[in-house]
Amino acid sequence: MAEEKKLTGYPSIDKPWLKYYSEETINAPLPECTIYEYLMENNRDFPDDIAILYLGRKIKYSKLFRQIDLTAAAFCSLGVKPGEIVTVALPSIPEALYVVYALNKIGAVSNMIHPLAGEQEILHYLNEVQSEVAILFEGTYNIIKDSIGQTMVKHAIVVSAGESLPFGVKQLYFLKTPRARLPKPSVFQSWKDFLDAGANTAAPSVQKDPHAMALISHTGGTTGEPKGVMCSDYNINSVIWQIACELEYDRQEINMAVLPPFVNYSLVDGMLAPLAFGFQLVLIPDYRPEKFDQYIKTYRPNHLMASIPAYYEPLLHNERLATMDLSCLKHIYYGGDKMGADTEQAINKLLKSRGAQYPLAKGLGSTEMVSAATVTYEEINLPESSGIPLVKIVCKIVDPETYQEVTYNQQGEICMTGPSLMLGYYKNQAATDAIVKTHKDGRHWLHTGDLGYINEDGAIFVTGRIKRLVMTKGADGNVTKMFPDRIEAVLNQHPAVELCCVVGIPDEERINYPKACIVTKAGVTEDEALTEELLRLCQDKLPGYMVPDEIEYRADLPRTPRGKIDYRALEKIPR
Repeated sequence: MAEEKKLTGYPSIDKPWLKYYSEETINAPLPECTIYEYLMENNRDFPDDIAILYLGRKIKYSKLFRQIDLTAAAFCSLGVKPGEIVTVALPSIPEALYVVYALNKIGAVSNMIHPLAGEQEILHYLNEVQSEVAILFEGTYNIIKDSIGQTMVKHAIVVSAGESLPFGVKQLYFLKTPRARLPKPSVFQSWKDFLDAGANTAAPSVQKDPHAMALISHTGGTTGEPKGVMCSDYNINSVIWQIACELEYDRQEINMAVLPPFVNYSLVDGMLAPLAFGFQLVLIPDYRPEKFDQYIKTYRPNHLMASIPAYYEPLLHNERLATMDLSCLKHIYYGGDKMGADTEQAINKLLKSRGAQYPLAKGLGSTEMVSAATVTYEEINLPESSGIPLVKIVCKIVDPETYQEVTYNQQGEICMTGPSLMLGYYKNQAATDAIVKTHKDGRHWLHTGDLGYINEDGAIFVTGRIKRLVMTKGADGNVTKMFPDRIEAVLNQHPAVELCCVVGIPDEERINYPKACIVTKAGVTEDEALTEELLRLCQDKLPGYMVPDEIEYRADLPRTPRGKIDYRALEKIPR
């Protein structure tokens, strides 16, 4: 561990989190190569190791390399050039990884999008980057097959989830799920025809600047329209390297990917990183959290490098896990949203009772920082904390209005900087400038929009979102700010509450009033007595203007494609 230094009172100067890292790690250089080169560098001497486990098929690293080469050659046969942006709309299937690595090898850029987004959204993504080549899941094809002419796409390769299945399983799969009938002639072609067309083409070696754009991912759209986040190889590899530097692991340990690759958190932390470490990567194209026990029995994973609270909460209702051996589980992470302290404690109790090696780990990050920027370690895994910054990341808390850094345990906006900070939003300098700002220290800082504080050990605590501030009027008639996150934190203290989300409801007299949407725990009676208890709890702990005017019990809460509670959807529900 690094030597402790006297604190000045400002986290960005003191960096107290560095005491949890070794001097060697602190001073080590980051990789200066492409993500394809990073994969090859770490695995070329282990061709017979297993790279991917896909629904009964084992794909060795040698096979992974061959498939990447074949895919790269096929792209070259279509005329894809270095710097060209190819849109990729695929779920968690091997072809998604073949495509990303192949495009990276030839110097092209992967534009990762949700394969089942709506028609207009998919067309927007294609037209935004002017893709002439697109790799589409069969479900995506069904959505835009009649409107592809509204784009610049000349070649659309349609991929099925059955492409890489074992032979016998593959035959059964296509009997039940026939391939899409692609019109001929048209811009559409099958994955097989795409690879066959490149059989006599050699993919050239490309000397690519690792600081140039390699990937475009998209924000979740919580601040309006989703934006394309430009990430370089250096950005991506810096995250992979930082995850590896303090992770205890051996080659060929098993990581189970549970989120789709259009999410940076999943693609980078959950797929590219494990492959760079020489892991066996389990891909599940249609992950179901209620089947967690079945996945454990089948794959015996050691790691879940990228997951979300919504995927862990069902574990508490899975009776089969109560008697299952979970000793295979080593490092399991969540991010992307908050988890209630009681829920986390209950999950950790379950994991420990069944032999899991460590409790849940968690972190804070954003697409603009590629993915994770903080993480918890065994030595510092505090309740309600999002961990400490990764070794090359610097965090600070600033006054949201003046941008002046505040000291320990003072609340403000969480800002981050480091090697994973995005290149910017694609063709949107105004939006980039609104979120990435140059401070007096000369560094570029991402303003996350999260409210929180840092303690003297460097642990970060998120307390709310600036963007969720809602204006209201108190009983005195004065206009004031209402914090939905603060109300939710109080409601979550009640033992009957499983999940809750507070939204502002427009009102002529109060501007907005708070409404709480609540999912109760199993067996709870949702009656007037419970409502009165919840209101009394709020009255005891909150100012009057934050006490909900309305409580609505719901069977569930809407989620964004990235698994976060979609408060905007709740705001739009007609009254």
